[in-house]
Amino acid sequence: MCSQLTVLSSKLRPPSRGRMSEEIDPAALQAEIARLKDENEKLRASNRRWMRIAGTDSLTKLPNKVFFSTALLPQAISRANADGRPLGCVMIAPDRLGEYNQKFGRTGGDEIVKGVSEFLSENVEADEKLVHIDGANFVLIVPQGDLTKTKRRGLTLRARVLNRQFECGGTQVSLTLSLGVVSRTPSVEGSTVVVKDLVDEFLLRLEAALDQAKQMGGDRPYEDPETDF
Repeated sequence: MCSQLTVLSSKLRPPSRGRMSEEIDPAALQAEIARLKDENEKLRASNRRWMRIAGTDSLTKLPNKVFFSTALLPQAISRANADGRPLGCVMIAPDRLGEYNQKFGRTGGDEIVKGVSEFLSENVEADEKLVHIDGANFVLIVPQGDLTKTKRRGLTLRARVLNRQFECGGTQVSLTLSLGVVSRTPSVEGSTVVVKDLVDEFLLRLEAALDQAKQMGGDRPYEDPETDF
C-alpha cells in the first residue's frame, strides 16, 4: 500500500524547474507569439472592416464616408428639395498633417485626427451632422445653409481651433484649418434630379474647394460660387 502511495505521489508532484525549462522550445515559443500577433492583427482588421460596413470610422467613431454617401447626405438633399431650402456642406482638414506624420509617425498623425474629431464634435450645432470622410478630411452638413451661412459656420470653427492644443507624439501642437465650402439651392426642377448624382456632385465640389483652399496656403476657406448645380 505504501509503495502504491509513493508512486501516486510521484505522478502528482509538479515537475522541477529544470525539467520545465528543458521542455520549453524557444523557437516554438517565438512561433506561437508570432501566430498570436498575426491573429490579433487580423481580428483588428476584421473589426475595422465591420465598422466601415456599419457606417462608423474606427478611429474617430464618427459616421464614415459610406454612411455619408448612402444615408446622411441623400436624406439632407431630399429634405432640402422638399422644403425648397438651401443645403450647405463644409469639408474641413487640418493643415500640415503631412509634416506631423513625418516628424511623429503615423501614431502622431492619428492623434491629431482623433483630436480634431473631438474638437469638431464639441462644436456641432443641434441640427448639423459631422462625418469623417477619410484621412484627415471631415464634412459638416449645414441644413438650410446658403453660401453665407455655411461659410460663416466654417469660419467659426477655424477661429475656435486657434484656442485649442492637440496631443501629438507626447507634445502639444497648435493647428489651423482649411475649409471647402459648398451650398446648393434647389431649383424648380429639383424634384427631377437624381439624388445619387447630387451626392457625387457635392463630394466632387467639396474636394475641389478644399484643395483650392490648401493651394492658396491653407488656414482659409474657399467657397464654390455655384449654387444651382
